[in-house]
Amino acid sequence: PADPAVTAAAGAETEAARKNAAALAQTLMAKTRPGTGNAYLTRKGFPGRECRMLTGTHRAGGVSWRAGDLVVPLYDDSGELVNLQLISADGRKRTLKGGQVRGTCHILEGQNQAGKRLWIAEGYATALTVHHLTGETVMVALSSVNLLSLASLARQKHPACQIVLAADRDLSGDGQTKAAAAADACEGVVALPPVFGDWNDAFTQYGGEATRKAIYDAIRPPAESPFDTMSEAEFSAMSTSEKAMRIYEHYGEALAVDANGQLLSRYENGVWKVLPPQDFARDVAGLFQRLRAPFSSGKVASVVDTLKLIIPQQEAPSRRLIGFRNGVLDTQNGTFHPHSPSHWMRTLCDVDFTPPVDGETLETHAPAFWRWLDRAAGGRAEKRDVILAALFMVLANRYDWQLFLEVTGPGGSGK
Repeated sequence: PADPAVTAAAGAETEAARKNAAALAQTLMAKTRPGTGNAYLTRKGFPGRECRMLTGTHRAGGVSWRAGDLVVPLYDDSGELVNLQLISADGRKRTLKGGQVRGTCHILEGQNQAGKRLWIAEGYATALTVHHLTGETVMVALSSVNLLSLASLARQKHPACQIVLAADRDLSGDGQTKAAAAADACEGVVALPPVFGDWNDAFTQYGGEATRKAIYDAIRPPAESPFDTMSEAEFSAMSTSEKAMRIYEHYGEALAVDANGQLLSRYENGVWKVLPPQDFARDVAGLFQRLRAPFSSGKVASVVDTLKLIIPQQEAPSRRLIGFRNGVLDTQNGTFHPHSPSHWMRTLCDVDFTPPVDGETLETHAPAFWRWLDRAAGGRAEKRDVILAALFMVLANRYDWQLFLEVTGPGGSGK
């Protein structure tokens, strides 16, 4: 067990560091000035946003801060200034050494939905984006590790509010995981941006109107199935095309038909999966039965055939796209995107995509694959390159590079 004296001493040191940081925060805030045109906020799309900026130099966290750098004051749950976040023009961020972070926040007060909805965002630029697009109150957590504490405090203070976590969509999944845990703790919801990154990245890429729509789409509750609210009389009185539309809505409008107008597919987890005709017909019959509506095999077939004339026609997936579990890589420009039905992917690699690492090699970062490759190539570098080129042709759908691959087996047999 830990020595109580050592534990008490460590606690005293931590408390002393917090008090020192809080005192320094007060001193630095007194030396800030309000103004617009901050370099960091201008880069984030908010040149006219008034903020607090340093008026002189200061060194913190191993960084020399200059006049004009952004200052974000952080308050504890009693409203006391306890820390600052400093942000340079190029986006470097630091809080004061020893200062309290967990349970602290900066609040952007809003007028819309006051007392009804409250947002929590990781970073200041993300929070500012959400506040700008919604006009609603946003709490800035500064980091994903503070989301859980802040969400719990927010629920205690605002028991009747809808709490929304404006999470970051990280390649690693870290932002999504921590936001989900925070949402569970406060019975809130998670709003993920339509790009890898944060809501400010979406704002700078797609503009205000598209991002505002994406924000509200992200928090819209899933649509109820019409079969949960319709009566048997309502359904039976509908035309065949109307019944087909209700079935389309029941499936979340995530159905498509192939180019020949025969095979149905459903979008699930990033891919379009073919629905066996008999299984789908039985599912449709089950919807009739749910309402106790009379049906026959002919009626079911008629509704399904009509549905095929209504829903979108499936397109061929672009050859430049490679699907992974966590998104889609565009080999033409090297960008990585979240899954979307419009990619029309039919298969995915059963691995997550990760960004390249400086100095990354197959030998050190994929040792199992490297051992197989080296053995298959007999230890010859030029043969390894040939095998890698062939594998890339298959993975990237670049079959236009060569008309066929011939694999020669023992005794000269070819396939």
